[in-house]
Amino acid sequence: MIYRVLVNIFHILSKNYINLHNKILFLSTKIFVQIIKFKKVYIFNTITKLFHLGNFCYSYYNVKLYNPDFNDPTFRYCNGGAYGNFYYYYLKKIKHKFQFIDIGANIGIYSLISSKNSECLKIDSFEPNSKIYNNLKFNLSEINYAYAHNLAISDSVGQLNFYIDPESSGSSKIDKKKFNSTITTINRDFLKKLILRDIKINIKIDVEGHEYLVLNEIMHSFNLDQIYSIYIEIENNEKNYEDIKNLLNGFTLIYTEKLKKKSNCLFEKK
Repeated sequence: MIYRVLVNIFHILSKNYINLHNKILFLSTKIFVQIIKFKKVYIFNTITKLFHLGNFCYSYYNVKLYNPDFNDPTFRYCNGGAYGNFYYYYLKKIKHKFQFIDIGANIGIYSLISSKNSECLKIDSFEPNSKIYNNLKFNLSEINYAYAHNLAISDSVGQLNFYIDPESSGSSKIDKKKFNSTITTINRDFLKKLILRDIKINIKIDVEGHEYLVLNEIMHSFNLDQIYSIYIEIENNEKNYEDIKNLLNGFTLIYTEKLKKKSNCLFEKK
């Protein structure tokens, strides 16, 4: 009996020490990279990789990431803050009660960030890649109002061919020609069942070229007056860009970050 008590005490102390160590590592490393401002994503990841303890680390965005995989570029982007601060601060500063829907969540970096806002009432995160989904589910496991869905949003219910990129999890996508797995898809009927009534909705979409179809399902799923914002990654294709802007004609484009191949855009309801 005494032995079990001592073992439990040791486990609690060890767990608390690991958490404290990783939190101090995060704070000190973030201060350091903000001062030097040189290759800060690389340096943040390198220090975290070398010195974190246990099966988790704290990312640049101050959220806990389990089973860190520093071989995956997408994980490094999430952990090291490569996505910048704009949407991070946007989610943290929302001042109304809201539901966050994360489509193409990967390990859930933006779902985790939204959970830091006390106004967030529910999180629904979609990730079709089964390998990444397990980490998403683990990362959200301490948030009792967050739900991970191993599903993709499409215009039909069933199965689709899917390519899991072995080099970078964030480049995995629905692909009819090049595929190495299948995924389960749902449509607008499933989405309708998730929505909280009379609560504003903030949506993030990152679906590697599948965005128009996903947006079309969303436009037919929700009361559009409930949608407060849509943050979406769009391929730098003029026709695709115009099609999406036309689909979102009831929204105002308030932010664009243009990258080499894609642009991150934030739309708010007019």
